[in-house]
Amino acid sequence: MRALLRTGLLILCLTAGWLARPHAAQAAPGNLYFIDDFSEESGTYFYSGQLDQRSFGYGNGVYGIDTTQSDAYGQSVLLEDLDEYSVEVSARLLESSDEDGGGFGISFNYNERQGGSDFMLFLIYNRGAFAVLRYKDDRTSVVTKPQLTDLVREGESVQLGVDNIRGELTFYINGVEVHSLKENQLARGGFGMFATKRSRVQFDDFKVFADRPTPKVFKDDFSGADSFYHGSYGEVDYYYRDGRYFINTLDTQYIGLSPFPEQAMNFDLSVDVELLQGQPQGGYGIYIRDWETGGGGFNQFRFLVADGWFAIEQSMEDRPLALSQWTQHSAVRTSGVNRLRVLAEDGRLSFFVNGVEVYKHTDPMPHMGDFGLYAAGGVEVGFDNLEFLPLQ
Repeated sequence: MRALLRTGLLILCLTAGWLARPHAAQAAPGNLYFIDDFSEESGTYFYSGQLDQRSFGYGNGVYGIDTTQSDAYGQSVLLEDLDEYSVEVSARLLESSDEDGGGFGISFNYNERQGGSDFMLFLIYNRGAFAVLRYKDDRTSVVTKPQLTDLVREGESVQLGVDNIRGELTFYINGVEVHSLKENQLARGGFGMFATKRSRVQFDDFKVFADRPTPKVFKDDFSGADSFYHGSYGEVDYYYRDGRYFINTLDTQYIGLSPFPEQAMNFDLSVDVELLQGQPQGGYGIYIRDWETGGGGFNQFRFLVADGWFAIEQSMEDRPLALSQWTQHSAVRTSGVNRLRVLAEDGRLSFFVNGVEVYKHTDPMPHMGDFGLYAAGGVEVGFDNLEFLPLQ
């Protein structure tokens, strides 16, 4: 059993060049923010599975949406809140029995709301036309009526692109600007892939370009507003007391995990840890890159200390693996406070105790995931002076 509250970053939404603009032109961001070539070598980001009579998934280096047995469209999106970005993807309609000939597109400025979602859609009709639609408050509006273009040829792969600069929209087909407009209602959000009803579409090379915000150090001495969960979950207690944060597993052998409110892949994380009560047979410390693999399990790294020893552990689909067996080290204090630090930069992981690097590891599959504070069963552990710096 995992005593843990989880929040997800990746959200699946499945519901029933360069011409003059008529407004002031602005440059779209040029920094690569996200990429998925659907090879599965660096992890999977979009949904794989079946919903109603629609299927979604990775295979043979592409991503497919199949709605051939459904009268509802399908889309798969990444939930973000960006107001300046460019998104592009290659797409090809493989088959369709839609009376309009079938189509595909990029959904963008996507936002979830209670009971549904709102988004914009750059839609390509396989017969050789494009349109811009708005899905808002359970209503569909035609922003730009279908326009013919010789850039779309039936059955051929098409590269689609959208620039969004705070609602200033520019649309591209195969690298050629075909349209621009100003959108005032849905000007920011996430993005993804779309397939019309009764169609089978394959996608490749999904890319997003955006400027990342300047990283700022987050500091928490646990004396102010609550940043971490407090209460009881399963048989584990989480609470603030005397300017520190505690995980209490004294009356259980279940582990306690308390996640940071956000996810991250690259970062510099450090925190003070101290055993207050119990026998630390399983250790205590921090965990990082905790993510669901899609097969029902989770991957996770753990950096633990106890009684002058440290260990680096990894779970692969919930199966434990010791990267560094419990090792006695002079940098680890046998009692009192130990300061743990993890520096995660893509595949490079470095682990420090009280300023001394004790272990290095190469992560062959770096991935965005949860991270936070950890305590094995049978202990009360106090945490203090947490510092977190996201790295680009």
